[in-house]
Amino acid sequence: MKPRNKEVNIFNMSLLDILCGALGAFCFLMLVLFQYWKPDGPNITKSKENSAQLEKQVDELLKKMATMSNLSPEAAANLRRMQQQFEKLQAETRQLRNELQRAQGQAQAYQRQAKQAEAQVAEQKKEINKLKGRNPITIMMGTDTPQQEVDLYVADPKMPAPDATKVQGRHWRGDVLLNLKTGSDVWMMRDAPPQEYKVYYKFMAKKTNTAARVWGYYMHNDKLLPLPDIELPTDRRAYYVGSILVRPDYGSVFRAAPEHLPRYIETLKGLKLTPETVVAPAQN
Repeated sequence: MKPRNKEVNIFNMSLLDILCGALGAFCFLMLVLFQYWKPDGPNITKSKENSAQLEKQVDELLKKMATMSNLSPEAAANLRRMQQQFEKLQAETRQLRNELQRAQGQAQAYQRQAKQAEAQVAEQKKEINKLKGRNPITIMMGTDTPQQEVDLYVADPKMPAPDATKVQGRHWRGDVLLNLKTGSDVWMMRDAPPQEYKVYYKFMAKKTNTAARVWGYYMHNDKLLPLPDIELPTDRRAYYVGSILVRPDYGSVFRAAPEHLPRYIETLKGLKLTPETVVAPAQN
């Protein structure tokens, strides 16, 4: 009677088939699910270390199983195929990692370009706002009686009130006042934001008892429009002529003082201009 082999071999064909099938299923699952894996989050470094450690353990297990002497040729062939598949999976994983790194690098480059573009747009907006703020207006005053000293004064709501006892020049940086001492003044405003600008003629000093006849113009948006002609008594004080109103669209309109409005309309008609610039009498 043939004696029974009492040697216990746990690595029989059934167990090896199960191990090979499970490992193969795991490898294919990893290959399929790898595209949904994103290395983002606070534990990215730890995840990479765990993945490398798992690959090392699987590689060692395959090597141990390949060196077992009691494996059948079929099991050894299966192990070799699994090892080849695993090596192929590792190569594909490395390739996907490289592609992911390239994609991350491109994304970072796009983010830098987007930030640079935003900075350029912000700078351009600042320049546009500066250009919008540049709304120059020039007011000119002249007199037919140069022997009388008359000054021009243009005030916005933040400027001091006119004072005929002293010379008042420009208030804002960029504005220019030309006092020609020949009976003519020129007031140039570099920036005129939408608001009211009151025009005054100041009778500063007299040499004769003759009234001073004063006329003027203002230039804005390539248009030259007249101001009211006024005869100033010899009183040393400031006379309100009217207001230049700059609209939000950076257009302008002149509103004459109530006492000068009728004569101002006649002046416009004499120059063959319609009084369309006169909306209503201004209030001092």
